Amino acid sequence: MLGIVEGAAHMTDRSKRFVRLLALLFAFALLASACGDDGDADDADAGAPATEAPAEDMADEPADDMADEDMADDMDDGEMADDMADDETSDDMGHMADDSLPAVKVGLIAQDEELLAFPEVRSASQAFVDYFNTELGGAGGHPMELVVCGAGDAPESHVACAQEFINADDIHLVVAAGFLANSAAAAALLAEAGVPTLTLGNDFIDYLIPGVYSLDPGLPGLAQVFFVYATSVRGDVSATLFIADDPAFEPFIPALQAIAESNGMIINEVVPLGFEPDLTGPVSAANLDNDAWLFVLADGAQCGAAASAVDTVGYVGSTYANDLCMAQGVIESGALDGWAGPVVSAAPTVDGGDEVDLIVRVLDTYGDDDSQTAGLTGWAIANIYAARDVLTAAGLADATRASVLEALSTYSSTEIPGFPDVSCPGPTVWTGACNQSPLMVVVEGGQLTSPDGFVQLDFSELDFLLGG
Repeated sequence: MLGIVEGAAHMTDRSKRFVRLLALLFAFALLASACGDDGDADDADAGAPATEAPAEDMADEPADDMADEDMADDMDDGEMADDMADDETSDDMGHMADDSLPAVKVGLIAQDEELLAFPEVRSASQAFVDYFNTELGGAGGHPMELVVCGAGDAPESHVACAQEFINADDIHLVVAAGFLANSAAAAALLAEAGVPTLTLGNDFIDYLIPGVYSLDPGLPGLAQVFFVYATSVRGDVSATLFIADDPAFEPFIPALQAIAESNGMIINEVVPLGFEPDLTGPVSAANLDNDAWLFVLADGAQCGAAASAVDTVGYVGSTYANDLCMAQGVIESGALDGWAGPVVSAAPTVDGGDEVDLIVRVLDTYGDDDSQTAGLTGWAIANIYAARDVLTAAGLADATRASVLEALSTYSSTEIPGFPDVSCPGPTVWTGACNQSPLMVVVEGGQLTSPDGFVQLDFSELDFLLGG
């Protein structure tokens, strides 16, 4: 990415205020999560990435132990059963978890209540836990159990869920699926209590808290990939930013402007959009000569109304939408045909091959009425895979929060279906950025395609947002 220094030099006063706010939040996060950094030296051997553990076990264990069907009972911290390694690479089906062994639990904060809800997170997570338990021997032979705390669209309920899991002695890893301030509130509290956390990463601060990791490029990645993709792939250099007229979105305007400028694009106007069903008025006032129109909106209904307005005014440039517009219902309606945009993590696309076939089969077999192949489904699947790997590496039923934190802080994988390579920690101060490759999709005929696939980013090129 070019021009990052020049972009920093031209930031507006509002951008500078935002940068200072981020710096303060970063400092607060470091202080609040200090107690989450204390590791247990006895658990250090549990920190190897889950993808490496099977090979180490095979080298260390005698051949007769490897053949022992009951070896899961004799596992020490950090070991994986060899039959788990076989499950990861074998097509054999029907290897069920052993219900006589203690369950390995994963906490999930699911934002699936009230207005801004993502029910597909709970649905996809449970579907893949059931898939693991039925077909892949659970986690190292142990059954996996998903413990769900439902939350609403305000931080208070997410804080309550975080506290519930902090108080639960048998929960050593929490997947926190909160949006914007909700994720930051839960993550900060969990980190302060030393509970390892996988977060949605939909706020900048989520990537700066020790002990909190994201397998998704989240808001920083989505903010960056808009402009990396638009300028380098499509050659767009001028844009109108349409953004939800909501106080939660306003702080991100200067950040988006600064990131755009650092990539050689100028956002020369910002148009707020309300939530009324007809948005033709504000959209028709936008500059038709700009190369691109970028839409950062709050939900599917607002996205659909914006798309209808674009068609009405006849804009013919590049149109981009953020991930919240990529819900299955909006895509299948055809309203966004021809639009491009990033999705939060991977998503099953029509050109995804065997990995997508697996995802669709699991959702069809084990899912429920909330299952879908868009929205936050891909993110949920990746986190459940990672949770299984990390808890296995950390000792399964004998895991501790210290051993899980050690395993998570060095986690890497190339085996998550439909997902790019992930590796923790992220670069420089963005330690939570384990995934730096958003998936760019194009909507065609009411379906998601990915002609350009994952776009590799470098989070360290966002360091300028925290300076000065």
